[in-house]
Amino acid sequence: MTTNIEFGLDAPGGRAVLGAPAGCLSPERNRYLIYVAGRFDVPVRTTLADTVAQALALAVA
Repeated sequence: MTTNIEFGLDAPGGRAVLGAPAGCLSPERNRYLIYVAGRFDVPVRTTLADTVAQALALAVA
C-alpha cells in the first residue's frame, strides 16, 4: 500500500507496478493512481497474481 504522493515519486523510475483490482469496493480511489501509471508507462495489473508476476519480471530485468 502506498499513498498517491509516494506512487507519483516512484512511477518515473521504471521499477513500479500498480495492482488495481477491477472489482474493488471503491474504484474511485484508484483513478489517480491509474492516471499516473499511464503517464509514466507503469504496468497496471488487475489481479494479485499478475501484479506479483510483473513485479518479479521487473526485479530480474
